[in-house]
Amino acid sequence: MRVVLEFAPKGALRLPMHYNAALHGVLYRHLGDNRMREQLHDHGLHRVGSKPVKLFAFSRLMGKYEIDSKEKTITFQGPVRWVVSSAVDQVIYDLSMTLLKAGRISLHGTEVQVRTASLERYSGTVTQGQIRLMSPITVYRTLNLPNGRKYTQYYRPGTPEFTELMRKNLLLKASALGLEVTEADAAFDLIPVDEAHMKERIVLFRDTPVHAWDGNFRVQGTPKMLALAWNAGICMKNSDGFGLFDFFARGR
Repeated sequence: MRVVLEFAPKGALRLPMHYNAALHGVLYRHLGDNRMREQLHDHGLHRVGSKPVKLFAFSRLMGKYEIDSKEKTITFQGPVRWVVSSAVDQVIYDLSMTLLKAGRISLHGTEVQVRTASLERYSGTVTQGQIRLMSPITVYRTLNLPNGRKYTQYYRPGTPEFTELMRKNLLLKASALGLEVTEADAAFDLIPVDEAHMKERIVLFRDTPVHAWDGNFRVQGTPKMLALAWNAGICMKNSDGFGLFDFFARGR
């Protein structure tokens, strides 16, 4: 399930160009269930072995904006939309109700009015379709260097390493939810439509650079796994604002 929120800022909404952490903070501050918030923040909603699995994702802000590259800021004029999605419905219910009851919240020091909160459920039965990314996608592996230091290796969509790690991540989410997975479920694919127009984005999350990608893609998989990816996000770092998507065709 996901919620589409509309915020109306009091004046211009001026944010750092890399504002994922600000949205991350809004989400955690406005979960009304303290136990769920602590569990989500500290341990994830579920665990698979030692791995915490948070099972939610969120989009960029959507609205009219201007970028000041010198000041490294982005300024939104007028209403903005923000989408939060989770494979655990209670997260979305809780967040929606808390934000609506609050009426007004602070987003990076600017007061915004919470105008609307519209819930959406995935009801598709397709096995493939073209998608639009609502936040960029990232896949990586942490390597140990000979000197003992750790190095994060990011992979480009369309490469075998990317596909392998993306599939493993989706299967991890399925395992956290107790879903039975077949061989067909494991053969999930994300296919670049036009590799020449893929764009690498370096997004700072609390001063840590994350290499991510934007572009046109097609997804292919079983209806169960497409629903899971739509709800929980695709690829990695979903809970930091990566990997939320929707289908171009609203009927899915």
